[in-house]
Amino acid sequence: MADQTIYTVVVADDEDELRQAVCTMIPWEDLGFRLVGDASNGLDALELVEKLEPDLLLTDIRMPFISGIELARQVREIRPAMHIAFLSGYDDFEYAKQAIQYNIISYMLKPLTMDGLAAELRGIHEKIDRQFAAFQQQLNAAAAQTGRDEFLVPLVLDSHAELPPHDTEFRLRTDACRCGLLRGADDRPLYVVITTALYDDQGDNCTPPTFVHVIETLAGKYLRHAVFCTPGKVVAVLMGNASDFEEYLHILAEEILQTAHRVLGRRGSVGVSRRTDRLSGLHAAYREAAEAASLTPSEEGGVQYITDVRRGTPAAVEEVTACLEEVKTAFRAGDRDAVCAGLARMCSQQPGENCGPWLDAVAVQLMAEVYRLLEAGAGPEALEELDRRGLLPDLSLRYRNTHELRQALQDLCLGAMDQLSTQQKKGGSLLCQKALAAIDEHYMDKDLSLVSLSAMLDVSPNHLSACIKKYAGETFINILIGKRMAAARELLMTTPLKIQQIAARCGYTDQHYFSYCFKKYCGTSPNALRRQQGAKS
Repeated sequence: MADQTIYTVVVADDEDELRQAVCTMIPWEDLGFRLVGDASNGLDALELVEKLEPDLLLTDIRMPFISGIELARQVREIRPAMHIAFLSGYDDFEYAKQAIQYNIISYMLKPLTMDGLAAELRGIHEKIDRQFAAFQQQLNAAAAQTGRDEFLVPLVLDSHAELPPHDTEFRLRTDACRCGLLRGADDRPLYVVITTALYDDQGDNCTPPTFVHVIETLAGKYLRHAVFCTPGKVVAVLMGNASDFEEYLHILAEEILQTAHRVLGRRGSVGVSRRTDRLSGLHAAYREAAEAASLTPSEEGGVQYITDVRRGTPAAVEEVTACLEEVKTAFRAGDRDAVCAGLARMCSQQPGENCGPWLDAVAVQLMAEVYRLLEAGAGPEALEELDRRGLLPDLSLRYRNTHELRQALQDLCLGAMDQLSTQQKKGGSLLCQKALAAIDEHYMDKDLSLVSLSAMLDVSPNHLSACIKKYAGETFINILIGKRMAAARELLMTTPLKIQQIAARCGYTDQHYFSYCFKKYCGTSPNALRRQQGAKS
């Protein structure tokens, strides 16, 4: 027993005697678990899960304030890799089927003896062991090269601009159907590319090629997929419709990180591209995902969506020279040396000393891309700052020679990269401020959640949650409840509104739930506060 894996567990049940008996009488350590917390209702359970990040939640299915089903749904948003075991009455079995998609590992019927519960927990431990063992086996398995991989890998990693534009998509779709990536001529999914890299404690990339199998297993729970590895990263092409991506993409990204940490003890950086409806757009999507991942510090890890750091529509990649594409790609990735090298090669291709129309046209395309990305990522004031510094090239392009043009474009690119780097550092703080302002404005909305707030701000839930924690030092749930309680306290002390009316104004449909939250956060009940206020006046 000494070498068995220990999994952490939180127990939630509104029956105090039963919960205390479970917490004190179950031999947790002998069964391979460590009890880290317990809660008497769904609200407290959710807070414990977010704070303690347990491997298992053992919960009653019917509890005050947040039911077991709703708790399971909300838990999946913040801890998709965590398992849930329901403990409840026989009549709730059909009800519990609603939660089958929420990582339910066991359903136990009351009444259950302590010996029976111990036996069930032993079985749960074995199930979790088998899952992690399967991940380990997949990590150790050799990756098999398939016809699908032979088609997909060059498609994602290389540009296909050399194909005639009218012919590209038809040929790619035909090949995709032939190798099984698409199910037929009528199969027209949306695509998203994600890249994943793992880092050790020193910040060095340590991504094992066989991590591809882990991502395949996780992605298979949510979306159609094709996964392969490249040096230093795993690339996944995800396929689905718009609603699939809205519901599952952020969950999958977070579960990849949590599994990497739990199985390998490594931090991960996940980059997520925009959606595209074209196979010929996968290369651009891959570059976006790689760019997004590169903006996540290796010592911190996390999920980064390209839409969180680069706004607007991605530039077309067709009919653009190889040198221009190289410079644009390096600019997006923040690789200063590659930008300089690419500009040197681009300008060296113009014969003669003077700049010709061909090079002028390429330069205009590069300048337009830099302007677009700079304004999208750092705002119009960033362009004004470059203008003040004299770094915006003369749009007339009347340069004496290619060296002068190259120097002007290099100054523009490097100056713009400096502006973007500064803005990205400010961006998280600004996003947190916008989130707090939105909470102040919408706290009375009973349906306000991390997901709905992220939709208002047009960012991913992962990115928003990380920004709020980093810059506000608190979780979204606690900030929202704190705001609601402050508003409720003000209304209680300054208005004659009934408790039920105040609860509704603060986003609560259940007066008892409101009263519980108020007493928990304010130390007294709503009625007691009013009595105290009346006594003072």
